[in-house]
Amino acid sequence: MDTKKIIKFLVITYVIAWTIQIAVSLYMVNNPGQTGTTVFQVGLAVCMFAPLIAALISKASFKGMGWKPRFKGNIGWLVFAAYGVIPVFAAGAVLFYMLFQNLFDTSGSYYIASAEAAGVDIVEELAKSGMSIQTYLLVSMAALIYAPFVNIITAIGEEAGWRGFLYPELNKKFCRPVVWIIGGVIWAAFHFPAMIIGGYEYGLDYIGSPWLGLIVFTVFCITIGILEEIVYSKTKCIWYAALLHGSINAAATFPIVYANANSSDLAKLMIFGPGPNGIIAGLPLIILAVIMGIAVIRKDKKSKEAT
Repeated sequence: MDTKKIIKFLVITYVIAWTIQIAVSLYMVNNPGQTGTTVFQVGLAVCMFAPLIAALISKASFKGMGWKPRFKGNIGWLVFAAYGVIPVFAAGAVLFYMLFQNLFDTSGSYYIASAEAAGVDIVEELAKSGMSIQTYLLVSMAALIYAPFVNIITAIGEEAGWRGFLYPELNKKFCRPVVWIIGGVIWAAFHFPAMIIGGYEYGLDYIGSPWLGLIVFTVFCITIGILEEIVYSKTKCIWYAALLHGSINAAATFPIVYANANSSDLAKLMIFGPGPNGIIAGLPLIILAVIMGIAVIRKDKKSKEAT
């Protein structure tokens, strides 16, 4: 393991990402509405390329990352990367709404309120095209079919740095479970300024804010890091990890946007769900990661014993 290269990579990554996150978070806080939100979202998208840039500057080897798409023998992993987490996220949302039934609402009230906060009367805009809010939300769900592939464009910026460079480098010194934990903590910290200042992921008014959110999100990053590292190691192609990352980003917000009631309780309870980064809604995802992680570790152990 090249410790100096890792430190250089992390310093550059955090300097770029944290500088941008602090700037766009403060801008959004001082400029509430659609403009501030757009600047914040664009800034976070740009941040996703920080690990890739840092890896380039740190002279990481890109030859072995698997840039050439590999379909032979990987179709199952392709399907899993694109759509495997969707039913898991749905199960987590169902679990959350079973416990907080007053927050379940398919009328689109949360989406309408969010649009109004950004200065957009979404109901009026949709009415002009003869579409109801319910129809719009239903049609929008079709985006889950292609969104994971579109999101590859930004997800590859993180995956080339995390799964392509950092995780394999850590694996030279540490066993796989330790790599998953260290890598997940590093990945989570990458988002902390946006969470603390801009309310990224859970908002700013949830129970235990801000420290509980940082802890829960770290567990979430460790969990999805396990899945993405497994997909990458099985396919030997960085694009599959990016596809899974893109699928996670696409599917994670659907339970929040499309099934939440516009309730005053929502802000406090976001730490529990309905997104997969919540304490309750994230349980099915954690179970999946544990099962897959144990299976991989056992297979690695058998391979070592055979040699």
